[in-house]
Amino acid sequence: MSLDLTRLQTVLDGDTDILLRRDFAHPPAKVWRALTEPALIRQWMAVQDHPMTRCEFDPRPGGSFHFEWAGPDGNSFFFSGPVIAVDPPHHITHIEYFNGDTTSGARITTDLAPQGSGTRMTMVMRYESAEARAAAIATGMTDGMEEVYGKLDAMAIG
Repeated sequence: MSLDLTRLQTVLDGDTDILLRRDFAHPPAKVWRALTEPALIRQWMAVQDHPMTRCEFDPRPGGSFHFEWAGPDGNSFFFSGPVIAVDPPHHITHIEYFNGDTTSGARITTDLAPQGSGTRMTMVMRYESAEARAAAIATGMTDGMEEVYGKLDAMAIG
């Protein structure tokens, strides 16, 4: 029996990890492009109440990223950090800091594997402590993930 992962599956693993799994209709090379090319990221990562105002990504070891959104109240928020490891189009590890707070970042490991004619994405978000993971979840950060990943899945990626 195979899992239906056409919607995001989120599991709390141990005290510090969030495990995310989702299947995409696109092959790994196309999902990789959507995850790493700023012009494509802007197409799927923005949501109606939070337009993306800055999108920079240098997906190589030693590179970095900066994704910023405007909130409905006019306040902005962002995620940024260094890229640790890359094996295109199958693996990337980066550190993700919220609003520049380098004291409580998460180590994000994303793996893309062929799944039929598409891709299975497995992502592990590892926090420094159970408290840091709880604080991240309390921000509602996982709430919109299925929406944006659904937009990525529906995209026409050349």
